Parts: sequence; C-alpha cells; structure tokens
Amino acid sequence: MASRSEFVSIDQAPAEPGAGGKWTPRLSRAGWEAISNPRRIALVGASGRESSVSFTSRFLQTNEELGFTGEIFLINPTRSEIMGRKCWPTLAALPEPADIVAINLPDEKVLLAVEEAIAHGARALMIHSGGFLERGSAGAQRQQRLQRLCAEARIPALGPNCLGFLSFTNRVSISSFRITGSNAAGSVAAISQSGSVASLLQAIAGRHGLSFLASTGNEAVTSVEDLIAYAIEDPATRLIVAFVEQFRDPPALFDLAERAHAAEKPVILLKAGLTQEGGAVSRGHTGAMVGSGTVFRQALSQANFILVEDFDELAQTVELAASWAVRPKSFRVGMLGTSGGELSTVTDQCVEHGVTLPALSAETLTALQGVLHLPADVWPRNPVDVGTGFNVPGSYHERMRRAIRAVAADPSVDIVAVHQGFHRDSPDIAYSHNHEILDAAAKESALLGKPILVMASRAGSADDEVMAEVRDANIPALQGSREALRAIRHLATYARRLARRNAHRLTVLSQPAEVASAILAMTDTAIGQADLFPYLAGVGLPAPAMRRVANRADAEQAASDLGPTVVMKIDTARVVHKSDVGGVVLGVTPETAAETYGHLLACLDPPLGTFPGEGVVVSSQVDSGIEVFVGVKPDESFGFVVVFGLGGRLLEILDRNAMLVPPYDHTDALELIERSGVRPLLDGFRGGPKADFDELANLILRVGQVAAAIGNRLEVLELNPVIVNARHPGGIIADARLLLFPRPQP
Repeated sequence: MASRSEFVSIDQAPAEPGAGGKWTPRLSRAGWEAISNPRRIALVGASGRESSVSFTSRFLQTNEELGFTGEIFLINPTRSEIMGRKCWPTLAALPEPADIVAINLPDEKVLLAVEEAIAHGARALMIHSGGFLERGSAGAQRQQRLQRLCAEARIPALGPNCLGFLSFTNRVSISSFRITGSNAAGSVAAISQSGSVASLLQAIAGRHGLSFLASTGNEAVTSVEDLIAYAIEDPATRLIVAFVEQFRDPPALFDLAERAHAAEKPVILLKAGLTQEGGAVSRGHTGAMVGSGTVFRQALSQANFILVEDFDELAQTVELAASWAVRPKSFRVGMLGTSGGELSTVTDQCVEHGVTLPALSAETLTALQGVLHLPADVWPRNPVDVGTGFNVPGSYHERMRRAIRAVAADPSVDIVAVHQGFHRDSPDIAYSHNHEILDAAAKESALLGKPILVMASRAGSADDEVMAEVRDANIPALQGSREALRAIRHLATYARRLARRNAHRLTVLSQPAEVASAILAMTDTAIGQADLFPYLAGVGLPAPAMRRVANRADAEQAASDLGPTVVMKIDTARVVHKSDVGGVVLGVTPETAAETYGHLLACLDPPLGTFPGEGVVVSSQVDSGIEVFVGVKPDESFGFVVVFGLGGRLLEILDRNAMLVPPYDHTDALELIERSGVRPLLDGFRGGPKADFDELANLILRVGQVAAAIGNRLEVLELNPVIVNARHPGGIIADARLLLFPRPQP
C-alpha cells in the first residue's frame, strides 16, 4: 500500500500514459480529511425552501440523522435565519474558516463563490451547481476557470454538477443524499460519476453498510481515481464499488490496482461506454482491430478490477463479495437444490459462464446415497437433487442439512451453493418448504469450514421474509441464476489473478532507449526496411540479415552472400501489402537476382525510387511455417496497445487476434497467445511446427519494450508475418513496418 507521504497536492502531474510508472494522486491528505471528516461546513446558497428536492433541506436533515457533531454555517445575504438556524451573510463574516465549503448557486455565481471560499481559507470545495462542461462552450470556459483557481490554491473540489459526499464512518454529509432505513455504517465504499447512479449504489450496497458514498460529477478537479486511492487506504473500507463513464487518468488504473491488491480490497466497476469504437484508425492493421471500448476492457481485466456488465450483475457481485467475512481462494462449487429441472438448467449455465461443478468423490456419493435413501444402483451427482426420493423419512430441513454437510466435506468443493426458487410457497411461513431449506443453510453455515451461498433461480422472485434468515446469517443471498453465476465467475477470476500476482510480480523490462534514439533521429517518418531490420535485431528481436541494393550488380552480390536462395522485395511506405503489387519475390538465386531487381523497380506506378527512401532489399529466405502478426498502435488513453494474431495474407480475413495494454508481463503474453485463438495452430497442428511459446511470449514482451522506447512518435509498428517453423519455433520476422509521427517543431 502507498505510504501517506505519496499523497501530495493536486498540481503534481500523473505518470505519462503507457509508462507503467507510479501514479501520484492529486488529492492531498489535508484535502481528503476536509472532504471526509470536516468539523466545520459552510453552505453557500442556503435556501429556506423545505421540500424533498431542496439541497439545503436534505443536507441539514441527513446531518441531523447521522448525528454530525461539528458546526454547520448557512450562507445567504438575504436571510438571518433558515430552518431555525442562524444564517450568515458571507463567508468572511464567519467566526472561523470552514474546512469545506459547499456551493449551491446559479452557475454564473459559482466562480465568485469559489474565489471567496479560497480567500476565506477553505481546505476543500463541493460544488453541487451545474452549468459547467455539460453546458457547451460557455460552461467549458467556466470549468477551466474553476480548475485554475483550485490549482493555484492547491485545494480539491468535488463536482461541479454532483450530489456530493457522505461518510457513514465519520457521520457527516456534504451532499443531497438521503438515508434510508437499510443504510448503516459498514465497509463498502461507493463512488459514482453520476448522481442518480450513486443513489442506486447506495441502495445496492446499503444492507452491507457503507463507509462512504460519493458523487463526483464533472470531476473538474477531483476524480474517481482520487477517491478510489483513498478508499484503498481507508481502514473502514473493505470493498470498493464504482460507476465510471470516463477515467480522467487511465494509466493510473494499474497502480491503483496494485495498491488495492496489496490491501486485499476488491474493486467492482461498472464502466459505461465500452461498446464505443472511439479514436481514429491509424495507417496500419492494428488501428482497425482495436477500438477504445476493447482497450478499456482489456486494461481493466489485466489490472484485475472486477468489471460487471449491468446493474443486476453489479448487485449480485456486491452481494457475494460483501457478505463473506473471509473470501475463498478458489471457487469450485458443490450445488444442491430440490428441483431436477432447475438444476439441469443451471448446470448448462455453469458451463456457459465458466463456473466449475467438480465431480464428487466416491465417499461423498456414498454418503449422499444414505442421506437420500437412494437404491444401490442410483448415484447422485453434482449438482445434487435433494428432492430425489419422496419416501425419505424426516423433514426437508433435516435432509438438506445432512446433504449440505456431505457436499461440504468433499475435498474438491470450495463453496456450497443452495439453488431454489425461494418464493413464498405457503401462506404460513413457518411451514414453508423454502423456509425449511434456507433455515438448513443458515444453521449449517455456522458449522461448516467452507463458505455457503444461496441462489434464487429467478431474479426478483425471492421473498424478502423468506430470505431474511440467510441474510441475518451473513450468507450471500443471490437472485437470478445467470447473474449469480456471473458474480461467482467474477470473484473466481479475481482470486485466480490475485494468486498469480502474488506468485509472479510484474517485471518492468528495461527499455532499449539507446537504440531507439538512432531511429528517432531519422528525418523520415517511414523507416525503410534496410534500416529497420538491423534496428529490430539490435533490440533483441529475431530479424534476419537484410541488405539494400542500388543496382543489378548489387542484387547479384547480395543474393550470393545471403543465399543460396533469398527474398527480394520493394522497400516503400506507399504499399501495405507488397505481394498484392508483385513487390515480393521468393526463391531468388544469384542467377535470377538481376532480372528480379528490374521487375521490382517497375512494379509500381510511378516507378520505385520516385520518392525519397524507396528501393529494393534482399534478405535470407525463411522456410515456410505458421504466419503470425504482432502490431502496435498508439492509444490516447494508455500510450499504446499490442495486438497478436494470425498473420500473413489471412490477417484481414480471419479475425483471430487479441491485444494487451501496457504494462504487461510474460504470463500476460502467454495468455494473449491463448486468447488470440492461434495457439492450436502453433501446437503441432496436423504435423505442423510446434512453437516455443515462452520465446514467442518474449518476442511480444520485447515489442512492448520497443514501443515504449519510441514513445509518442510511434504511429505504426507491425511485424507481419512472423514465421514460426521448425528452425525458428519462437518465430522469425519476415516483414515489418515502422511509421513515425513527424518530430514536433521547436
């Protein structure tokens, strides 16, 4: 976890995108204390209107319900009293400075109030008012002015256009949030850029108890990343839930994730906008493959944030993550229920969602036969239908308890799940079939050495009174089998990646900066192959020897030196697919080299050599094999992304590729090969070559090094094809392109 000294003032810049360095939050410790635990609060723009939508009314009521013991100053120059409280004309008239100033004024008056608050000595601001970036150019200018004022004063500001901040731990509200009967102090921090979604998160996490609830709005100064950083440090917070429309500092996600993992605090995210294919397509294949939504999904996955798809999935994932006092390390599920039809359906869903239902041991099956009074030739299976055999003596309650006990004792089972309808199936709850089952689960949970959960087969169908007993026992009460299984999968993936992180810490490879400097010093934006291939070899990539030839005699000599057979090809930025214009000739010998040279000069119109840097190159011919592709494209959020997939002429026809966001490690690179769908072809398919996957992963790692070394001048780096064959099981580069953005003018 980061030390407190790392949390510094807001005017310090975050790490450069894609650098993989440590990110410094812009929210100071003093600023965080002023927001989360103020002793004096001033409300500028206090109103005497008492209604359910009045900010002043909600603000005062919530602080009264929380039992806030500090001072509240209401500011309104036209009133001497509001709602029985003294009203002050200005901030300057207060007896002492407020820790935080909340502003609830028309947009045109906000900046003047901000200036007064800064002069007053406020340590933080909360701006409820709208009318900023969401209101066109005039609002954007207003927001820029707000940013400058706060930067100069070195103070944080929540908002504008937000509902504010409520701390259940410190019993204080600088917000218009209302408290419902189910809300209490607890260990879930809920953060949202949307005010209405913040209220929804309050309802979702409320029964588990909130440490704090925040709406960040436009985030002119203080962002969701800043609040996540402090939630990680907050001793009262155990689980972080966030709704995000836009990250202000995407590279910070990797460092935040490392801090969260070190603190053992899962972060559950619902990210809006993941289907938008944002950004312009570059002059390479990679740009067409990767949109902004894909990049964010991959980045969040690599960082091991728990990314959910919708609010139902969010609710069930929070229910599961927040209920267990100790989260399991593994998630093999032993499932029980009393409906064979429902269990058959949920088995199919387990396969779909990657939830493991392990085969039960012979000892467990024998024990279950005894519990269910089954014939000797009828064996139960996982999931276990406890409703089998209607002549079983005793109650459902006792039968379910004994069955749960038997399944939990199985060494292949990590968690026990009870799956049922859980609606009210009897007018008298005391004799409800579902009540008996849930009571059995609640009683066994106190005795088992393994965690237990219950799953209602339909979302929204479970009766609250029926479920009350398991909730009181802190058993996760999930609703909807599909959403429940997704929640289980999310936490299983989180646990697996966390274990991998602890076993194999991310290694940041050294960047070949000294070699990259020679490339960056070139005036051309397109690097010719004769210059590029030696550069690639110089940074440790498998690039064969290559030579540029200026005439027919040079071609013959190069073919003789690099033969017995060579490849000759055009070297130009005008063409992406050289083979489409006859610009690549295989199997060239010293005897055919001169004629091939003449053919290549004439394959373009205007002829090759018309533009500076164009020519013909000769390289050793590589034996055929499986052709793969490794490409890099700049990304405005993360610096760059790396794409791997099936290459050669099939690149654009067969959509077999996947990508990584830096920083990444060797295991990430191995997973990239797996996710691309190419691995089966590289594993000796039908007598083909068997790849050295570790070496191929190293190649992918080194490409990331090269991209990081070139930095923001990189437009396109594509290795296509990289040929994997018996001689080069880790791959060898057959063709490559490197395009640079022009050097910035001084």
